[in-house]
Amino acid sequence: MEFGRPPLHPLEEVLVGVTIVHLCFLPWALGTMHGWSQLTSLGLAAFGFILATFPRRQPTDANDVAEVRHWPMARVAHSSVFWVSVVFLLYIAVQGLNPSWHFFANAESWWLEPVASVSWLPSSVDAPFVRSNSWRVLAVFTSLVLLVASIRGGFTRRKSYHTLFSMIAANGGVLAMLGFAQRLADADRIFGSYKPNNRAFVSSFIYPNHAGCYFNLMVGLAVGVAWWHHQRSNRKVEGPGPAMAATAFAICCGGLVIISYSRMAITLLMTFTIIIGVTLLFRLYRRRGPLRRRQEAIPLILVFLVFLGIGLTSLGSDKIRERFETVASSPFAIMQDRSLARKAATDMFRDRWFFGWGAGSFRYTFSKYSAHYPSIFYTDYGAQRIWEHPHNDPLEFLCEFGVVGILPLLYLLIQMVRGILRHRVWRNTMTLPLICTVALVPLHSWFDFVFQCPAILLTWAALLTSAIRWTELDHPGGRPTTITAN
Repeated sequence: MEFGRPPLHPLEEVLVGVTIVHLCFLPWALGTMHGWSQLTSLGLAAFGFILATFPRRQPTDANDVAEVRHWPMARVAHSSVFWVSVVFLLYIAVQGLNPSWHFFANAESWWLEPVASVSWLPSSVDAPFVRSNSWRVLAVFTSLVLLVASIRGGFTRRKSYHTLFSMIAANGGVLAMLGFAQRLADADRIFGSYKPNNRAFVSSFIYPNHAGCYFNLMVGLAVGVAWWHHQRSNRKVEGPGPAMAATAFAICCGGLVIISYSRMAITLLMTFTIIIGVTLLFRLYRRRGPLRRRQEAIPLILVFLVFLGIGLTSLGSDKIRERFETVASSPFAIMQDRSLARKAATDMFRDRWFFGWGAGSFRYTFSKYSAHYPSIFYTDYGAQRIWEHPHNDPLEFLCEFGVVGILPLLYLLIQMVRGILRHRVWRNTMTLPLICTVALVPLHSWFDFVFQCPAILLTWAALLTSAIRWTELDHPGGRPTTITAN
């Protein structure tokens, strides 16, 4: 793939392997929604970060004539993004060290009691780790920061990113096939052993909307890999096998999004398909040269038509049609509960808008505000209804982190958008489909709690960082930061 270049440094090879294991582990571990899997993720992220911090000595060419010593993490150490991320982690730690409420429970119920805290510092709810608290949220976001830093600094070649993309796409394809097998067998257990409370689980995800969002990411990634290999096949650099395999993974993942019956995920999959299809037609129209050159895009157009056909055919499914028809016939009735939950969450945010209620505390403090809306406070059987999330990630982050905690996240998001625009990620065939599906995930988060699933959050951030870095390495100057040379 990179002719005339020296092989990857052994440390980078190990780092790539650890990162692949980490990102493949996340969805297999039931979406990493439990404490044990989140701590395992933290350990893998920390191991990868340590590997990335070691300086490396590499030959400057394939003939080993000269060597250069460089510290890959210099790029990260000199980046404001990393240090703003550290500030955000410290903010969560302060919330955890300064609880203003303590969680109590007995065999029948649970409740909160106020405790003394420093009023001019951010605070939180002192609750068990196994349920949810600031330390558990800190573990997830620390994994995120370490993972992104190790990818950003430790991966110095496109070969590393290509290996990462290919393996994650293949992992997604295998998980999708597992999901189809479970659905055909009408399984009531994940992997034949774990029985979740939600009977509508999809593949390894307990919540079907999480599955829909995750496999949408896999569709974009697999399409990018397939497109890139298709171009190499046209140049006779390799055979058509890799492109066909990646296309098969994309179709499997797209099919699983449809049988997840997640309305938002299916809508975004169709949106992605239309965007990529229009882009293909536009590039074909703009391409100059003999007709034979234009005919090289025909396989991609056929794949697009297959995707579009699958999407349109799925609307004929009774269950999918029923879900969309229900929304079309009575949209206000369907969305009433979530709309009232967002109103109650907005009231909650207004009461502590500066520092927020504390990371991981929404499920404990929300009942105080949902009580003002009886239709969402009680179930049909008269019992109290527990809302763990308001089905709106930006609003939940505001409630838990406050304006002060949101500012670092807003800065990081702006820097990511600047990176996308500066490197024109959409002009690269590998990253165009990927960045398109990555951009659709925040839209999904306005209607569901997809970023509360670590498998989605970490994969989304890793793919976004990798897409920007891939295009950066396509430009001059995208090379390791040199410390000393011999």
